[in-house]
Amino acid sequence: MQKKDPWEMYREAIKEWRENFREVLREWREKLKEWKEQTREELSKGSLPSLPPLPEIPRISSVRIHGGRSNVVASRINNEDLNKIDMLIEAGLFETRSEAVAFLVNEGIKARQDLIEKVSSAIEEIREIRRQAEERIKKLKRELGLAESEEEPNRFCPQCGKNLTSLPDDIRVCPYCGSKL
Repeated sequence: MQKKDPWEMYREAIKEWRENFREVLREWREKLKEWKEQTREELSKGSLPSLPPLPEIPRISSVRIHGGRSNVVASRINNEDLNKIDMLIEAGLFETRSEAVAFLVNEGIKARQDLIEKVSSAIEEIREIRRQAEERIKKLKRELGLAESEEEPNRFCPQCGKNLTSLPDDIRVCPYCGSKL
């Protein structure tokens, strides 16, 4: 059985929310009509009417992305963007800022996949050049008698290429990129 794409699940949840929202608005319009009639009656009697009913905006279904949102990223954003994120929450599309930001980041990455692919290709080339340069330096050190002891070879993250030699030997996750070692 094939797993469903988490973002497709979000899209389905948003579609469901829209349908629920339309139904809530239909019900609210009926309640508002009733309130208007009651208000006219109350005003004709000289008494104060009650406040109008407010619609109950449905929340979007909670869609959890198991393992997909285990990373925390602190980011500074401007007030305008934060207001837009809060608007999505207030509208009931998302329950938290974290959910809204995760969704928007993912959509932005998908929208700029062309850029991601170009950068990924360039990074792979850089890593290969770095690996070759390190091999040449090792060879040169051996030729000059300056070779490092073979007891403790340099450790590098296979994903981001950062030097992990100075970190504890028992780490299982790269602190720079989060990939498993």
